[in-house]
Amino acid sequence: MRKMCVLAVLGLSGCVMTSGFDRGALHMALDKEGVQITEESVRKALELRAQLHFPCKVAIYLHDPGNSYEWRWSAKDKEIILSWMESLKGDGIVADAFFMTGMFTSGSSMKEVRLAAAQHGADAVLVVKGAYQTDSYMNPAAIFNLTILGGYILPASHRDVLFIMQGGLVDVANGYLYATVESEGEASIMRPTFTIQDKDAVEPAKKKAIEALGPEFVRRLRSLRGVPSTSVRLETPQVERPLIERPQVERPQLRFSP
Repeated sequence: MRKMCVLAVLGLSGCVMTSGFDRGALHMALDKEGVQITEESVRKALELRAQLHFPCKVAIYLHDPGNSYEWRWSAKDKEIILSWMESLKGDGIVADAFFMTGMFTSGSSMKEVRLAAAQHGADAVLVVKGAYQTDSYMNPAAIFNLTILGGYILPASHRDVLFIMQGGLVDVANGYLYATVESEGEASIMRPTFTIQDKDAVEPAKKKAIEALGPEFVRRLRSLRGVPSTSVRLETPQVERPLIERPQVERPQLRFSP
């Protein structure tokens, strides 16, 4: 009953209540591991040197979203990521790329992920994480939620989703960070209040984020290898112009009478 009263107040007020997104909170959610910064850790980071030889073997680790029921890494997501690697294979940057199985990944910390990648025989590991935030609000049609039937028929509720995705390529041997990328994807849906679900907006937002992450990752790796941003050279085709022949005009022959 209390829920219905709240819906009625929102509908009668005719106001759209929206708070927007907190990107700072999303970045904190993506960085749950945390790093203790000391003078010693800074010194060790400066001592690290790039030692990757191309083409290299890349293990891919998709960070588990945990107990979230709104999204998972899908087979389509993995296909998209492998398509990045296929593009890099053609540039001589990646020799082989594969997803690590959970059987040999005991944890999600960077050291544990690097250990698992080493057991898989990889030279570098690509770590990809994702997190989202939802903004929920209703429009004036929410007043019809009081009829129960209206709550199942009229599109009175909104879900706006911001999905942030981050990726980083790390050296398995020494932890050297070769490249980091980040992308965002947004999606909005409007559905009946009693049937709307967050996941219906989360999936398209995730799709946009992963599609935006790929080109930037490929660009960074090509730059690291010294390969031009595009391996396709567009040349203006030379059109052969036909020769214009002048018509031959027959001159009349002059005849003289004796």
